[in-house]
Amino acid sequence: MSTTPAPAPAIRRAAPTRILLALLLLVAVLVTTFPPSGADAAGERPTIVMVHGAWASAPGWDQLADHLARQGYATAAPELGLVTIDADVAIVRATLDAIEGPKLLVAHSYGGVVVSNAAVGRDDVVGLVYTAAYVPDVGDDIAHMGAGQVEYAPPAVLDHLLWTGEPWASPVYIEHDAFREVFAADLSPSKAAELDAGQRPASPALLVSPSGPVAWRDLPTFYAVSAADLVIDEPLQRWMAARAGAEVITFPSASHVGGYTHYAGRFARFVHQAALAVS
Repeated sequence: MSTTPAPAPAIRRAAPTRILLALLLLVAVLVTTFPPSGADAAGERPTIVMVHGAWASAPGWDQLADHLARQGYATAAPELGLVTIDADVAIVRATLDAIEGPKLLVAHSYGGVVVSNAAVGRDDVVGLVYTAAYVPDVGDDIAHMGAGQVEYAPPAVLDHLLWTGEPWASPVYIEHDAFREVFAADLSPSKAAELDAGQRPASPALLVSPSGPVAWRDLPTFYAVSAADLVIDEPLQRWMAARAGAEVITFPSASHVGGYTHYAGRFARFVHQAALAVS
């Protein structure tokens, strides 16, 4: 007696909609299991508030701001008065008050003193990033920073300062003929001239005014060393960074302003890494 073979079962193909739903479910599981880290996980990137130093001005940050904008960061750059530390701290605090959400402070030169003071007691500041900047402890002043603790060359800029009025009673600025040599040696003549045109005179009292309480004792801290700096000698930069327990990156040929101009791309990545680390 012959038998007829049973027909092979029909192959059912999954509908495209079902495949898509399955893939979406898989992605959801993976995201839940391996969430993104840093600022992206928090859902809110900090605003980068950039604070300039003496003989500089807010537009000097434009190059860095452009790089950070391409990485998705909002930035702010307050203009300091460069007359007293307290007044400049108030300017930065007012800027922070006007911005919602977390802030990461970035400072150059004398601006390091300002942000160290301005961030004290604020829970909206998530970290401090310094580039060729002074990092004081309470009571320190710029003129005696690290005295007796580290050997370093004095600032070459001191030999090229001019008074805007009566000596010791008026602000000082850097001689235009010497600006590139002592302040911006790694920049092109045109870029150095641009920064020179934007330099703002600073009160000499800033050099001997003591710092108030500092925030780096309570906040994650990062430092970009400019190894060819003629204003803040490299050994002093490294000593301040080590005292603050900062994560350090080095720009081997950077002048005093080279860290945020000539090395703007690398410094922007350093700031981004800091933002991820603290968020």
